Amino acid sequence: MKPVSEYSTIRPGIFHWLGYEPEVKCDCSSTAIVTSAGLIFIDPIPLAEEALRELVASSFSAPAAIMLTSGNHQRESLTLGKRLGIPVFAPQDAGDDIVSDQCFRSGAPVVGMESIALPGFGPGETAFFYEETLIFGDALINLEPQGLRLLPEKYREDKKGSLRSLGALQKLKPEVLLFAHGQPIVQAASEKLTTCLR
Repeated sequence: MKPVSEYSTIRPGIFHWLGYEPEVKCDCSSTAIVTSAGLIFIDPIPLAEEALRELVASSFSAPAAIMLTSGNHQRESLTLGKRLGIPVFAPQDAGDDIVSDQCFRSGAPVVGMESIALPGFGPGETAFFYEETLIFGDALINLEPQGLRLLPEKYREDKKGSLRSLGALQKLKPEVLLFAHGQPIVQAASEKLTTCLR
C-alpha cells in the first residue's frame, strides 16, 4: 500500500488517516491516540515519514505501542514498530498468521485502554475504548455509500455469536467512533451506535 501523505486531528490527542488498499479493494483507516501510557497506534497503515514526524510532534507524547484489533490487521505494524522502537500488541487469539511482540487477552485493560472482546466477527476481534472514544477493527465499518453498519455476514466467523458479542457495547456512550475501515464519526456518535446495534 502506498504511504498516506496526510492525517487529520479528530480531537486533541486523537489522529486518523485513511488510504485505499487495492489488495482488499477497500478504504483502510488507522488511529493514533494519546493515552496514559503514551501515543498508541492502532491498526496502522503506512504513513509518509514527514506526516509521521509531524503527528508524533503534535501529540506531545512519546510513541509507546502499536495495537492490533484482530488477526486480519497486521498491516504496517511491524515496520512501524521497528521504525519507532515500540512493541506490537495483538489479541492472544488473533491466530498464527499475526506476528507481535506481546499478546493481550481481549477484555482486559491494555496500554491505558479498555479492550472489548467481540467474538464471532474474526480472529481475536477487539474494540478499544478510551475516554469516550471507541475504536473498531472490522466489527463495525463506516464506508460509503452504506455508512455505519456491521461487518457483512459473509465475512463473519459466527453470525449469532457476533450479534451476542455486541451486547458489550450497549453500556458505552462514546462521543467519537473510529474504524479500521471508514471515516470517523464525531457528531451524535452514541446515538448512531445505538441505532446501528438495533
